[in-house]
Amino acid sequence: MNTHVIEAGFPVNSEAEFEAVSDIASATDTTVCGLARVVEGDIDAAIDAGVEMVHVFVSTSDVQLEDSMHATREEAKSRAVDAVEQVKDAGVECMFSPMDATRTDPDYLIDIVEAVSDAGTDWINIPDTCGVGMPTSFGKTVKAVVEATDARVDVHTHDDFGMAAANAVVGFENGAEQAQVSVNGIGERAGNAAYEEVVMAVESVYGVDTGIDTTQITKLARIVEEASDIPVPANKPITGRNAFAHESGIHAAGVIENADTFEPGVMTPEMVGAEREFVLGKHTGTHSVRKHLVEAGFDPTEGEVREITKRVKEYGSGKRQVTAGDVERFAREVDVNREEEVRL
Repeated sequence: MNTHVIEAGFPVNSEAEFEAVSDIASATDTTVCGLARVVEGDIDAAIDAGVEMVHVFVSTSDVQLEDSMHATREEAKSRAVDAVEQVKDAGVECMFSPMDATRTDPDYLIDIVEAVSDAGTDWINIPDTCGVGMPTSFGKTVKAVVEATDARVDVHTHDDFGMAAANAVVGFENGAEQAQVSVNGIGERAGNAAYEEVVMAVESVYGVDTGIDTTQITKLARIVEEASDIPVPANKPITGRNAFAHESGIHAAGVIENADTFEPGVMTPEMVGAEREFVLGKHTGTHSVRKHLVEAGFDPTEGEVREITKRVKEYGSGKRQVTAGDVERFAREVDVNREEEVRL
């Protein structure tokens, strides 16, 4: 799909993860990145796994420094600089993250960004580790970092308040060149910015050619859904099974006439490898019912369409799913002619 970078894992975590990262690095021409703490052994493991980029991170918020890392600000900065220098000395690309950036003292955040920039990091990643960043405040943080470094800037957003995709896009608006995303938004707690949401927002709304083959997005989502055993909600943007489904009579009638009436217009199901669907239920109108009947080979009169629509609404009001089979059953009960019967 021409994804730009694959952050494959945390090689020092276990032998199995080391092997997985190594296998991925050797199996693709895409840049593969390995994660590492600002610890010499972590960095060595990532480099030994054969990655082209090492992503080193250190806590920078006071709460994490005191109660997770048990280090001072100066110690964290010193270890960050050493880690960046180790990565660069190995001849691979370096990304540095001040973990929990959105809860870090702004002056200290810029201080450590400037220090690792002087040490030669290629990328600065700005992580909203606990998902507390709101678009306005996160945008200001990204802009401040962009102005403080010559390194390229990347963002990493979490969805604790449903802002992950919005914050990733706001990152771009404020000078970031890359966003870390995950397919179906899976990740710690409420997850990360969803690959499909960020890519399609940038492609469709902003008109930016990312180079991503978006027609594979739905297929990719299903692969990850099955492999992770994490179901994709039906109303999930882009890849949910209802993303391009229409039940409301007003909506369905409009979409049958012109899909742009009740879909984004700038994004179509074909762009993401999906299909449009007209769902039957208590909100269904005659346009959808007629469409289903014709596709099933029936030739209904206007009166028959109205009668079957009434039955669909009544059946759907009982919180029951109305299937194509139900519609055909209603058609037979009403004695609707089939097209071939009309031709005879």
